[in-house]
Amino acid sequence: MGDGSGLSRGYYQRDRLHVLSARHGVLSGFLRVLPALFLVFTGRSQSNDPAQPNATNLMSLSLDQLLEVKVDSVYGASKYQQKLTEAPSAVSIVTDDDVKKYGYRTLTDILRGVRGLYVSYDRNYNYLGIRGFNRPGDYNSRALLLINGHRVNDSVYDTASIGTEFPLDVDLIDRVEIIRGPSSSIYGNNAFFGVINVITKEGRNLNGAEASGEAGSYGSYKGRFSYGKSFTNGVELLLSGSYNNSDGPGRLYFPAFDTASNNVNNGIAERADYDRSYQFFSSLSYRDFTLEGAFASREKGIPTGSYGVTFNNPRNRTIDEPGYLDLKYQHTFESDLEVTSRTYFDYYRYAGDYLYAPVVNKDFADGKRWGTEAQATKKLFDRHTFIFGAEYRNHFQQDQRNYDLDPYASYLDDRRHNDNWALYGQGEIAVLTNIALNAGVRYDNYGTSGDTLNPRLGLIMQPAEPTTFKVLYGRAFRAPNVYEML
Repeated sequence: MGDGSGLSRGYYQRDRLHVLSARHGVLSGFLRVLPALFLVFTGRSQSNDPAQPNATNLMSLSLDQLLEVKVDSVYGASKYQQKLTEAPSAVSIVTDDDVKKYGYRTLTDILRGVRGLYVSYDRNYNYLGIRGFNRPGDYNSRALLLINGHRVNDSVYDTASIGTEFPLDVDLIDRVEIIRGPSSSIYGNNAFFGVINVITKEGRNLNGAEASGEAGSYGSYKGRFSYGKSFTNGVELLLSGSYNNSDGPGRLYFPAFDTASNNVNNGIAERADYDRSYQFFSSLSYRDFTLEGAFASREKGIPTGSYGVTFNNPRNRTIDEPGYLDLKYQHTFESDLEVTSRTYFDYYRYAGDYLYAPVVNKDFADGKRWGTEAQATKKLFDRHTFIFGAEYRNHFQQDQRNYDLDPYASYLDDRRHNDNWALYGQGEIAVLTNIALNAGVRYDNYGTSGDTLNPRLGLIMQPAEPTTFKVLYGRAFRAPNVYEML
């Protein structure tokens, strides 16, 4: 990835930390007093139902009214729908109403507003920190990013892209589930500090054509056109395209370039902070099948003079292009058995131009993979839920190149491929009517780093209806990506 992955001339001199594996254990117990207040603590600011009380007047309700307050549900915590109070994780939910209310325009904006999360920015990429952890040089590879359950982290740097290079327009988001803590027992790699599951709107939510436009300072403007429809023959369609442009501040001052020994344009970078991107998203559903695809491209100017490049030159830039195609089958049988399977293809391309006057250094990464996953979810006696699944991913292209353009000089030409497979299972057992035990384990085998086994345990107790205790333990890992293995 670009500014962080610049395999430019400073590449071989920089200190590198290869994390071959990492494990994370968490033991936490916490109290939720009143299910309604739980909505406030988990980031849910207001119910979608106007008949439901606002979080600001919950304290004025009677006990009977509090017990009738609707408690949100979450899918990403266990890969099936369950109440927030029953999920073996601490979960926050941000809805489309919240997005409109607070004016969020990117996924970065959404995550920055969630408790326990923070975002840093180097005028090229956004870096996500969770509960105080955000190692410099880590490109969000310790958080797993999903769109409708589809893994979005790329196959070269394991990056979870959350800025304008995120392949989904924020206006298409129905809700965002933020699941804190290790979740490798369900998701495997990258689900280290948390999982972010972005759930999109459906065609029926639009029920026709929709167009929007925005304009702002610094030459910023955006346009979007979307069409969604649920047809009488059972077909549901959603198509959307958007374009975003920002020229950025015309002049940015950097003291490091305004010194007696290093004075370049008095430390001012001019017209070098531009951001141009476009996004396409489509979803086609018929009965139990859903075909979904997304593609985005972003070009970002680098005004900071990173990696010793020539300062104050707008030719320093990065281009990121993520995309995927996902075919999903989901069917629920009369015996309370739900079967879900998906087959997918992922694409990622990065290109960086770094000017070392008069030489232009070119930096590239290309990643392609395909994969498949199957899962069975079974409910017994309306009290116990079990899931079993298997997953296979084949990274058939993981290329990294770096060279000077003229005169030509090659510094890196690395081409790799690898695969991994996994088996996982989890059970939620109602020990008593008010006590549930949640246990799961996942085995992963990586062609590059071997195998790993990661468990999760959760004890969830409701001694009284308004009160929930959760005692949780989990272990997670992050396999080395090909960028770290150079």
